[in-house]
Amino acid sequence: MSGTVRRLNVGGTEPREGWEILNIQPGKGVDHVGDARDLSAFPEGTFDEVYASHVLEHLDYQDDVLKALREWHRVLKAGGQLLVGVPDMDAMARLLLAKDRVSPDDQFLVMRMLFGAHGDPYDYHQTGFNQDILVGFLTEAGYVRLRRVRTFGLFQDASNLAFKGVPVSLNVIAEKPAGS
Repeated sequence: MSGTVRRLNVGGTEPREGWEILNIQPGKGVDHVGDARDLSAFPEGTFDEVYASHVLEHLDYQDDVLKALREWHRVLKAGGQLLVGVPDMDAMARLLLAKDRVSPDDQFLVMRMLFGAHGDPYDYHQTGFNQDILVGFLTEAGYVRLRRVRTFGLFQDASNLAFKGVPVSLNVIAEKPAGS
């Protein structure tokens, strides 16, 4: 049994020591090119941690979200952690309704956060999450000990995003049960 700690950043772009990056598009620092729903290149129990910031919303809620979560669960070691961030629909809905402090231009920016910036063929959102919806998917995929956090403090990415002082990322740490 190896004592090597392995960590996977699904959809990442920022190289960081100790983390491997899997992205659907090749790029600088990308270690593995592949789809977040298919990690068949990795055996079961490969990673101590899987990190996915603003990836799940790009997947279809009918099949793909659960498929990805189950695949991430599969490659986690027993007791391993999933750190997942998604746009917080509740926070953004409150921003859209705060017409006294959010201009029409600001509302357009919030809309882009909800639906994706459409900057490339993958930058479209197919699923919206609030805490209850995300917890439901995570629980169905077999994760336990779910807890919401303000930030993961790991990467400079959308998991740290705030708009008009309002955090707009829903960040959750979930665990693969130790006995599985």
